[in-house]
Amino acid sequence: FSQRGIEIVMVFDIDPKVVGTQVGFVIVRHVDFLEAEIQEKGVRIAILTVPGAVAQHIADRLVSAGIKAILNYTPVSLMLPGSVHVQNIDPVLHMQRLFYYL
Repeated sequence: FSQRGIEIVMVFDIDPKVVGTQVGFVIVRHVDFLEAEIQEKGVRIAILTVPGAVAQHIADRLVSAGIKAILNYTPVSLMLPGSVHVQNIDPVLHMQRLFYYL
């Protein structure tokens, strides 16, 4: 990402084995701090990579924290305000396309 001018500034998780570890240049924070951290840093774009069962809930939290655009890697069609841009990425579909060409 950094080679293209994109900086990942935060990573969140709920797994105690992951929280506190370093990923790249950032320390994984507990998801309980999501809103406060986003607001403090003024982040406006998020990458959502959570299980489908919690995708809408986490997306709602992201929006309430001030996120204006989400790159959605979940298998869920998010229901968000029109002011929030969502780009859906379906990794399974992309893998199926690769299998087809092989």
